[in-house]
Amino acid sequence: MSHVAMARTVEIFTTRLGTLSRLLDLAETQWREAARDPETLLAARLAEDMLPLPYQIVFACNQPNDFVAWCGNAPAPKADPSTLNVVKMKQHVDATIEHLTEAKTRADDSLFERDKRIELPGGSYLVLRGDLYVEDWLLPNFYFHLVTAYDVLRHAGVQIGKADYMAHLAGQVRAATPG
Repeated sequence: MSHVAMARTVEIFTTRLGTLSRLLDLAETQWREAARDPETLLAARLAEDMLPLPYQIVFACNQPNDFVAWCGNAPAPKADPSTLNVVKMKQHVDATIEHLTEAKTRADDSLFERDKRIELPGGSYLVLRGDLYVEDWLLPNFYFHLVTAYDVLRHAGVQIGKADYMAHLAGQVRAATPG
């Protein structure tokens, strides 16, 4: 991998976090317009045994924050999901985007060749080369929690659709030519 891969990884995280931020804005706006308390979304979940929305937001942000920490060989910022309200969830997403912006200039090409040890529950661990850490660990976990947050909001009644989720492609859409 190269700086192009570094830039692309940062771009993926940043644009999708931008989508997550917009989804939270839509949810808050729709709830307020319907005279509903947006804070009721804090308990929203898809299943009883699932963690609620703030956890999905924090877990989605953990992946890019872990990436930035790995790039800088520093600890990742952490947030306690149980302390977040709707405004603080969005602030956490926005802070993660800012954190990513800092990472663009701090890593070199050798980063993706460096091993990453990932601690797992029960004392187990796995070791992945840097490119695999990003491709096989961070991105799948990131998308899992991003999609789960989207699904939780939609299940709760927020009027969002695939176009809202795929908003990062809006700049690529071209008008159809007659013919």
